[in-house]
Amino acid sequence: MLAEIKDVFEKMNKDRYVVGYDLNDEYVQMSFCRIDSDNPETFSTSEEQYNIPLAICRKRSASQWVIGDEAVECADAGDGRLVTGFLETAKEGGTVTIDREEYHAKDLLALFIKRSLGMLPIMETPEKIANITIALRQADVEMIKMLQSAVSVLKVEPERFSFTGYEECVFFYMLYQSEALQNHQVLVFDAASENLWSYRLERNLFVNPGIAMVEAKEYADFKVKDPRYLSNVEKDNKLLQIATEICENRVFSGVFLIGEGFYDDWCNSSLRFLCRNRRVFKGNNLFSKGACLAAREKANPSGYEKRIRYFGADRIKCGIGVLVNEGSKEINLSLIEAGEHWYEAEAKTEIILHGTDVVPVTVEYMNGRQTAVAEFELKGLPMAANRMTRIELDIRMTSENRVVFHATDLGFGEIYPSCGKEWTEEMELQG
Repeated sequence: MLAEIKDVFEKMNKDRYVVGYDLNDEYVQMSFCRIDSDNPETFSTSEEQYNIPLAICRKRSASQWVIGDEAVECADAGDGRLVTGFLETAKEGGTVTIDREEYHAKDLLALFIKRSLGMLPIMETPEKIANITIALRQADVEMIKMLQSAVSVLKVEPERFSFTGYEECVFFYMLYQSEALQNHQVLVFDAASENLWSYRLERNLFVNPGIAMVEAKEYADFKVKDPRYLSNVEKDNKLLQIATEICENRVFSGVFLIGEGFYDDWCNSSLRFLCRNRRVFKGNNLFSKGACLAAREKANPSGYEKRIRYFGADRIKCGIGVLVNEGSKEINLSLIEAGEHWYEAEAKTEIILHGTDVVPVTVEYMNGRQTAVAEFELKGLPMAANRMTRIELDIRMTSENRVVFHATDLGFGEIYPSCGKEWTEEMELQG
């Protein structure tokens, strides 16, 4: 009987799905798979057409909103005004005027995300969605908070949404590739946006567990899609120069050329160079598939961290806590764990101070070099030999190496009332 019940629960768990949602200012792309699969499928509106334009239009003839290609067609037919490129406007809290009506860009983005996700057949049963990971080229606190607010209109619980950067998508995508691509470095050239980007995955397998890092670089002078800046021959020569510099004194197992900028056959010389002793792939859905596999790991961990760990620029390199007394012992109360995304890392706790105005903060670096202890002094806090007070402590990261502490005096009941003061201090962490 117990075995039968276990089989039922395992079947229910496997009959769940994860989604990778690649979001940028030009388009979105969605990949999905079952929670136990390592082979995501990318949604397409037509044959091999994975990108859904980040465009929305209010159809005047029907007073309804349409998105993507339908929005473009609607605007071309003169049946509404097309709104594009509103991701950054939404982040900044801006508005968009359509037919003399003003709309918050964040609300338009929320509607777009809802409609686009609704295209997936698996969204017919939202309770089966274990995780949706949204991939961004450059994530920050403002963008994440805006998106968290935007996705709140969906029928999926907020805790089942995650966020990640393109660098981490490269790591997770390669995590599930063949062994032949795992031995050396991997290079990704991304020609999907206005400028060319490169992503270099480097792994150190001589430590246990191994360490993986991804270096991203934007080439602002390499305009991918605009022929006014570079001809095809000039683009080919420039890519060859960039590839030669990156590959010098490095060994690469594979190279990926992704994005619509590589659809035309202009990179003949650079392609011949890249194909020397390397496997070269062309595609357009690496980031959405990488985000989907990141979602799979969040929902159904494979235990990969026992053999390799990702240390990206957006991951915190240290753990942060405070020293507190528990009975007769002093312990380190961990508040932020090393390895978290800095833009998602925040914590709140209450501690009791007894005859002191100092909160001892601990910083434990992942490389084991040192444990630092800093003093967060609450200047002006009433002090007496036996005075006790409760302090509410908020911690949040503002970048990968800066943390902000905010303390509020809550007092200690009727004996020691709150002084009503608050304190804020910023600390810079080592890289």
